[in-house]
Amino acid sequence: MYRVAYLKTFFDGMILPYMVPENMTIAEGKYYVVNTKFGEDVALGMSGIKELDPNAVHPVKKSHHEQASNADIDDIEIDDASILEDKQEHVPVEIESNKVFRDATEEEVRERERFSKEELKAFEAARAEIEQLQLPMKLINVHFLMQKKKIIFNFTADNRIDFRQLVKKLASIFRTRIEMRQIGVRDAAKILGGYGVCGECACCARSNCHMNSIFLKMAKDQGFVVNSSKLTGLCGRLMCCLAYENDFYIEERKKFPEVGSMVRDEQFEYRIFSVNILNDEIYASDAFHHQKKFSHNELIFQKKDENGISHYRQKIPTPEVTQQDV
Repeated sequence: MYRVAYLKTFFDGMILPYMVPENMTIAEGKYYVVNTKFGEDVALGMSGIKELDPNAVHPVKKSHHEQASNADIDDIEIDDASILEDKQEHVPVEIESNKVFRDATEEEVRERERFSKEELKAFEAARAEIEQLQLPMKLINVHFLMQKKKIIFNFTADNRIDFRQLVKKLASIFRTRIEMRQIGVRDAAKILGGYGVCGECACCARSNCHMNSIFLKMAKDQGFVVNSSKLTGLCGRLMCCLAYENDFYIEERKKFPEVGSMVRDEQFEYRIFSVNILNDEIYASDAFHHQKKFSHNELIFQKKDENGISHYRQKIPTPEVTQQDV
């Protein structure tokens, strides 16, 4: 088991597990010096010491949709195919390289607070240079590493950018090492934050959910009307929350008949046209378009015909026996 604590870094807003030495404790809300992929930096403690299973970091078991691709939704019409993920946007996290070195000193904490103000000025200066060079890129944020050993400029762009002239200008302004970091739109949404259509703070700004791939099939499995404007978040991609209850819907759907199945009651035969899993409601209509509502508990599977259509029968309710009847 790994001895870890969760800390938040400021260059990308990520909350990740960091390896903690045996003789060290971590407190929520305190600052620590950690090793990141860019070098030493100050991070904020988000939890105490926890034990983490290595298999949870490098999982072997695959989820229901890990192998899903755009081929799984060929029969779904969408307004804008750009909402789909066509590539891996996130670099896998190697927890073994994430380490906590020590507590941050008061001077280092003050430096971090001072840098956060200077970063705003650096952002405006860099954006002015980008406009002057007419580069097709959008600057997202700027981050100073400890002691200003390096400045990281996170940006988004549709294609690869030749920013050599920009780096030369920025290096002459700030007199330190410059790193231009192209990130995906979902990573950018996490850094910028905002509010979703639900009225809550964007999920990606509160967790690392945006690192999981989201597939359109998840929306289909949950019974959503597949419409790009309803399923996309601030980043313009499929909303992260589609993955939250996906496994629940997959398991619950096994208890329900498929749309198109036939149901017979005491008098008529109906074809199922809609299923509401949360309310346990199955809607069907007969040949005369008369509708009827069932629950999955009152249906008994009968057979599957030569066309692959399942047939069910409604249970006949048992009449209640009262004392007067006896």
